[in-house]
Amino acid sequence: MKKKTLRQAQDKTAFTLIELLIAITIGILVIGFGSIALNDFNEKQKVESTRQELLSNLRLARNYAITNQLGGATKIVVSISQSGVIKIIDDLSLKTFLDKDISPNGVKITAPNVYFSVSDGRSVTSDTPLVGIDVDIIIAADDDSTVKNISIDESGLIYEE
Repeated sequence: MKKKTLRQAQDKTAFTLIELLIAITIGILVIGFGSIALNDFNEKQKVESTRQELLSNLRLARNYAITNQLGGATKIVVSISQSGVIKIIDDLSLKTFLDKDISPNGVKITAPNVYFSVSDGRSVTSDTPLVGIDVDIIIAADDDSTVKNISIDESGLIYEE
């Protein structure tokens, strides 16, 4: 029977310090790249959820304008602030139907006020309710890495882009 030296026994039962350092470095790199990808995914999800919420509320305002055309109001006003607060107001009675924050932190909305004609739900200007307009709404992450658009044509139809 051959005797093993102490060095041979150690080589077979333990990792060297360099092997451990390499394994730890690879683990740190994998975790770092994974967290970057997760942050990008979270940004995209915030922007997408804000877009979906805004679409839902714009459709609500348009449907309200169409169904309440006998109420005497000329327009339903949708006011959207850059911080993400949306207000839906009856232009004649100034009654507020919706006032809520739809945007999480890190998402900005760039949009003019939107007016829906009560007679037919068309998107109209504020001063001349008979002239149709196109409206573009931009939803973006604060660092502009993710951008989504919503368009409203002059007939009042709302498009996802």
